Parts: sequence; structure tokens; C-alpha cells
Amino acid sequence: MKKRLVSITLATTMLLSLTACGSGNSGGAAGTAAPAAPETAAAGSEAGSEAGSQAAAGAEDYKGTVMLYSSTDEGVIIALKEAFEKKYPNVTLDYYAATSGKCVTKLATEFQSGTVACDLAWLADPSAMITLKDDGNLLSYKSPYAEGIDGKFKDADGYYCGARLLLMGVTFSTATCSDEEAPTNYDGFLGESFKDQIVMTDPTGSGSTKALVYALTNDSDYGWEYFEKLKEQGVELQSSSGSTNNGIASGAYKLGFGVDYNTKNLMAEGSPLGWHDTKDIVAVPCPIGIPKGAPQEELAQLLYDFILDPEGGQAILTQYNITPIVDGVALPDGMMKASEIANLALPIDWVDLAAVSNELLDRFDAIFKN
Repeated sequence: MKKRLVSITLATTMLLSLTACGSGNSGGAAGTAAPAAPETAAAGSEAGSEAGSQAAAGAEDYKGTVMLYSSTDEGVIIALKEAFEKKYPNVTLDYYAATSGKCVTKLATEFQSGTVACDLAWLADPSAMITLKDDGNLLSYKSPYAEGIDGKFKDADGYYCGARLLLMGVTFSTATCSDEEAPTNYDGFLGESFKDQIVMTDPTGSGSTKALVYALTNDSDYGWEYFEKLKEQGVELQSSSGSTNNGIASGAYKLGFGVDYNTKNLMAEGSPLGWHDTKDIVAVPCPIGIPKGAPQEELAQLLYDFILDPEGGQAILTQYNITPIVDGVALPDGMMKASEIANLALPIDWVDLAAVSNELLDRFDAIFKN
């Protein structure tokens, strides 16, 4: 099968729980209001004006607390916090770490109450940002660092921008499945030796898995027939990627649909897991955006820029096996540049993905949960 790459977004799942998986404060509270940073250009203005305004202010001139809501791995957030606060010693970065669905649910509650605590949202779910934009809940900001990012990975109006790339692939147990046996493409999951030995994270709670489902069901080589065959293979669902990885590592399953950086980080820690990139690649650009009503809009822009800076947040990503969205960062062996991924991508109607989210999940559930 010809090597292809699918770059897509996925629809947001509105989970009911508001419990934080982690936060910058021990209590998980949102950052409180703080003195404003030096005056910068207003959101939505030209990137050059933003860059010039921020350049005119020294790093020590920025003061206050900026609150980040993020589905990014907490280790990445902590590293980001340390680097950001080192560069801006008078700014504190607090965070709320949870799934994209929980972050969006928390934001929805804040929008409804009229009291927004989040300054910057960083989700694994691009379609969530589309919904937030359509609902008028995002501010436009065009970072100077976003200029070189491929248009497939950012909003043309500047309401959100991809900040990292996730690649889907094959995670397998090295205890029960050899490297030679593990498939290198999604059609390989249908092999007889994997009957009742496959696990998948439920797309209802996983943005990356929902992206995979959307990509494959819209591909003529797979379609919904592929997922019906997976059902016949006895594929089981787990509620989170952590549970999926644990099940594979324990040997309960031979393999599953995995996320590149999650699996590779566990492998580096000694977990009995293996990883195969697939010929048909599904890539998910994980976006950042500034909520309307953010209490520290100027500090949000500062953090936005730092995350997209090749010498700032983008350089941190590679330490965690995450593909930077901005070119110009030294990459480990085997990691493709974002521009290469974009060039390989099939055209996807991202707005459609947001629109058909419920329909997609309903049809998936009809196959796997009935």
C-alpha cells in the first residue's frame, strides 16, 4: 500500500467530570488574577506589531500569573513551566492538566458562569478549537512564530494554532509479540494471530483515537467495514490511553492502537512495549488558543509565543518524543519534520469532523458497544 499520511482533527468529547489530572498548584486551582504585563498589541493584530511590542519589553518587565489548561503530558507541562519561568522570572505559570474533554468541559462551565480562569488552552483535539471558535469563545492572535507553520495545522483567522503533532501507530507487547510479528500497518491488525488480542482506547474519551476512526472510515481502503472486522477480531476498549498501554505492557493484549510519544516514553522507562510506525499515518495537530475573557490576555500571548518558539517550547517537545509543529528544531533520528508530514497529508475537511462528531461516535458505539 502506498505510503500516505492522514492529518486530521477530532471532535471533542464533553466528559462530565471536572476533576483535574494535575495542576501547577497542589490544590489544582486556577491561577488568580495578577498585575497586567507591559502593554502589548491587542489580540488579532498583525504578528509584526506583536513581536515588536514584546521585544520592546524586557523579560523581567512581565509580571503576574498565567493559567494553562492542557491535555499535554504533565511531564511536558512541568518542563515548559520551568523553562518559561526561567525566561520570565516574574511570571508564574499555573496549569490544569486533564484530557481534552475535561478541559473543554471546565471551560464550558466557566463561559456559562461568566468567570473565565483559563488564559491559554492547549488541547489534543483540534475540532474542540473549531467548536470554541464557532461559538465565539476564542480570541484571535497571530503569533510571529506561527508564520512558518503549514496552513493545515492552524486557523487562517488566527483563533488557534497547532503546537505539537501526535502520530498514531502500533503499540505491541514485547513479552507476547515479536517485532517481526507486529504489523506495520492497520490492515495487519486483522491477522489471525491477533484474534482476541487487540485493545483500543475508546474514542469517546480519546481525541487521538477519534482522529484515527475518522481518518480510516473516510479512506477507501478501510471504511466502516474495517471496524466491523475489528469487532469480529474481538477488539476490546479501554477508557484511557494509560489503561490501553498498561494492558499491552502486562501481556493481556498483544497489541493496540497507540500514540507515538506515549509508547516511546514508556519504552525509555523500561516498559515491555514496542512501537511500529504505520504506512498509513494518522497525525493529529494539537492546538493552542486563547479563551475569550482570559484574565491575563497579554501573558497568554507571551506563553503562546513561547510554546511555538523553536528555542522555547518546541525544543522541549523532542525530549519527550513529541514532534514539533515548527521546523528548525533539532530532531531525533527517525522523527519527520512537521512540513514533511504536512506535504504527505491527505486533504481533510476539518470543519466536517467537528460537525459529524456525534454521528461518528454513535456509529462506532453501534459496532463495539451493542
